[in-house]
Amino acid sequence: MIVSNKRFGIEFDGFDKAVSRLTKLEGDVKGITEKALKATNDHIVPNLHSAMSKHKLTGDTDKSIVENPKVEWAGSVGSISVGFDLKNGGLASVFLMYGTPRHAKNHPGQKKDKKLHDSIFGTSTQREIRKIQEDIFFREIRKLESK
Repeated sequence: MIVSNKRFGIEFDGFDKAVSRLTKLEGDVKGITEKALKATNDHIVPNLHSAMSKHKLTGDTDKSIVENPKVEWAGSVGSISVGFDLKNGGLASVFLMYGTPRHAKNHPGQKKDKKLHDSIFGTSTQREIRKIQEDIFFREIRKLESK
């Protein structure tokens, strides 16, 4: 079972209108949604690997990055898990992203890795993902309208 840091859905301004337009054009809304969600993960994974490059003690956390998650559907709502498989070596990612408290003089704690955190949760990452998803939907609409 994949337990990841974040589940992504489709989130961009005009999404409902895009779905309505695709439906009228008899487009494959579910297929396009899955394509956009997979593109979301494809955008995040290289950034996670890059941010993890400085954390190489065992390599287990880097290996736990979810590479090819499946789109999960709950009725008409699709989502995808991104981040780390916490049960298979990814638990350390939580401590790396958020840091740990100082325990004693001899243990200063772990400072949070903002680059790793922002690879999933950062404002610019969220903005980039919305743009990717929006582009996929509107590219398909333009393609269907040109037929």
